Amino acid sequence: MTQKQNSENNNHKKILIDIGSSTVKVYIAKENQKLYYTHSIPFRKGFDPKQGLSEINKNELIEVIEKIKNKYPKFAVKTYATALFRELNNEAKVKLIDEVYLKTGIFLNIISHELENFYLEVALTGKYQRKKGLLLVNIGGGSTELVVMKNRFPIEKHNIKLGISTILAKYPGVNRNISTVHLDGVVEFIKGKLPNLSNGVDEAFYNGGELKYMQLTGYNLTQNKLFKDSNHPSIISLQDFKKKNEEIFHEVTLAYLESLMPSDPKWMHGARACSALAQAVFEKYNINIIVPSNSNLLDGVMRQEFRQVTISGSFRKHLTHISKLRRHLVSQNIKVLSPRFIEPKNPNHEFVIFEGEENMTPLELERHHLRAILDSDALIVCNPEGYVGASAMLEIGFSHSHGKRIIFTEVPEEFMLNTLPAEIGL
Repeated sequence: MTQKQNSENNNHKKILIDIGSSTVKVYIAKENQKLYYTHSIPFRKGFDPKQGLSEINKNELIEVIEKIKNKYPKFAVKTYATALFRELNNEAKVKLIDEVYLKTGIFLNIISHELENFYLEVALTGKYQRKKGLLLVNIGGGSTELVVMKNRFPIEKHNIKLGISTILAKYPGVNRNISTVHLDGVVEFIKGKLPNLSNGVDEAFYNGGELKYMQLTGYNLTQNKLFKDSNHPSIISLQDFKKKNEEIFHEVTLAYLESLMPSDPKWMHGARACSALAQAVFEKYNINIIVPSNSNLLDGVMRQEFRQVTISGSFRKHLTHISKLRRHLVSQNIKVLSPRFIEPKNPNHEFVIFEGEENMTPLELERHHLRAILDSDALIVCNPEGYVGASAMLEIGFSHSHGKRIIFTEVPEEFMLNTLPAEIGL
């Protein structure tokens, strides 16, 4: 059974796969999500933005996806690739998406920095509100995201090309059994690479499984009295965080750290570098209180998967369906970039023009629609009973050529459309 067939009948049963520069995290998602499995793959090794992943790493990624898909045949599988995957040029990106889809039937969804930041913001929106800025920190293999939030809204963002792999490449001695590199030197190097913030902050959410890591390794966590949330039971002071980091670097062996996570011991190979990065961030911006969090981008996906989308379909045959879909998406706080308007000026004509677009030619309207696709998180194709019109076919091909996510509301009736990397059902 294909993913497309599964997704039609199992819309509330999903496997979400977070693919970073060095770790694949697999979550089972129903009403909420639960980490099921982690697998370390050093994607940076042998990586070339023009050629893609090394054959070994690409095949290992495909094996992991195939393994999960076969284990949960009744679940829809969705992927969210970040970090170095964004460095691929368009040709290499499309080629990788095609290869993964051909082998697994799963669309490799490579998301932008902006969409990743959105997911992190959505994941924590409403958890804790205060008048002063609150810093969200997410450290990955190849990059670090910093977002300043105020009253649920992001007011400042920085995507920094500095991650765990950067630190390990510069300081390989960090991952000796006992680090041969002093923590303070690494922290000072990182602080010199960090941007200044325009807004003051003194508390931070530290995302990406850090609560679990601190619990495993024995950081001095205290009860969270800032706000009530079962997912964020603890806080830690910067002083206690630094003290334990020093111990992890210079007293605790890497072998011991690995033993704390027997299911994926290589995950701990990024622990020291990640902690040094976090410490540099907290020192640079004078963070006093840290809220360790297991929240990640997939928590945001569960709350709101799309920021903005484009809808394609036959405006002549299926305008009622498209208008209904558009209203539904807007009601979910999703911005529809195109079509911008819903009242047709010439219903049932060969090329439907909406009120507000009377002075635009069909070519201008189509070009606007294609630009909207490039700015969208996904192209949603409204195709009742499988029908896809000629204009929509053009837009689907354009989307595929740019590696954009394509979602059909129903299984397409055209054979070729069923061969393209895509998903079925919202």
